[in-house]
Amino acid sequence: MSDRLSERQLSWMLPLMGLVVSVCWLTSLERYLGGRYHLSLESALPEAVADMLFAPSRWLDAQVRQGAPKTVFRLAWPTPSGWSEPAHAVAVDQSPQPPVLASLPEPLAAGEFVPGLQQQKLLPGPQRILFAGDSMMQGVAPLVIRALSAQHPDWDMLDLSRQSTGLTVRKYFDWPGRIQEEIEARNLSLVVVFLGPNDPADMLVDGQRHGFPSPGWAFNYALRVDEILSAAAQRQVRVIWLGLPSMREGRIREGAALQNRIFQARAKTWGMDYLATEPLIGKLSEPFQKFIIDEAGHALNLRAEDGIHMTPAGLNRIKKALLDHIEQAIQP
Repeated sequence: MSDRLSERQLSWMLPLMGLVVSVCWLTSLERYLGGRYHLSLESALPEAVADMLFAPSRWLDAQVRQGAPKTVFRLAWPTPSGWSEPAHAVAVDQSPQPPVLASLPEPLAAGEFVPGLQQQKLLPGPQRILFAGDSMMQGVAPLVIRALSAQHPDWDMLDLSRQSTGLTVRKYFDWPGRIQEEIEARNLSLVVVFLGPNDPADMLVDGQRHGFPSPGWAFNYALRVDEILSAAAQRQVRVIWLGLPSMREGRIREGAALQNRIFQARAKTWGMDYLATEPLIGKLSEPFQKFIIDEAGHALNLRAEDGIHMTPAGLNRIKKALLDHIEQAIQP
């Protein structure tokens, strides 16, 4: 009897173990490809193959995400008389227009770039700042936090940047959900976002694949940007969204050009800030260059060998621009 029971147990335990191992292996492989080559295995495979291989992980992801807080697209605007923070932010009926499904924008002319926006002021007093993003932010955040801590010892700052993350694939790390949690838990006053090179890949939304680049991809990507901006706006938290500089690789370069359009357009709609890094590091409308000529006529290497990240010199240029942006937003 015990032998039969053992055989019955093995008949379902072995396939279950195989399924678990397969899910873990596929998850690890996709994370490695995302971190090393900025590729999504799930998005790169033919749709029928991806549906079959990733069905278990999609199901598990859906179970985990059930009951997650849903972002409400309503905005609590600051009062016209000042920037005083209410005890409880009350949402009002005035809402920004949501993104629309439209044709992809035409490329910018050579030398042009998506301009920056500075539309908001920080509330007076000590700031509580969250730095969110992928490996782009991992290079910038420590420099900015070190400088701000020296200037403002009473400020509270958290670096939440994580490599190989983004907005396209949220089952490994859900930026909109995590930022919303941090806003509520830490009573933040400012969120700084810098991400994007991992995102130019097909996007799966409610079981539907939106190829990159396509109008459907741009629309759903803008919705995920809006999840972050709306969560911040409801709590009267300011946001500074950093745009991407020039990229060497074709797909990432094409993505950065489209992403910057989305970042700036949604920031403008929500009354948030957009900090353009193209004038600092390199414009997407011009050929990629690792070096620039500084004011003294010396060649300055700004880019790492991968054509994505920055050297210390490049990071310092972004750090200085972000510090200046924050200082200009501080009310006397």
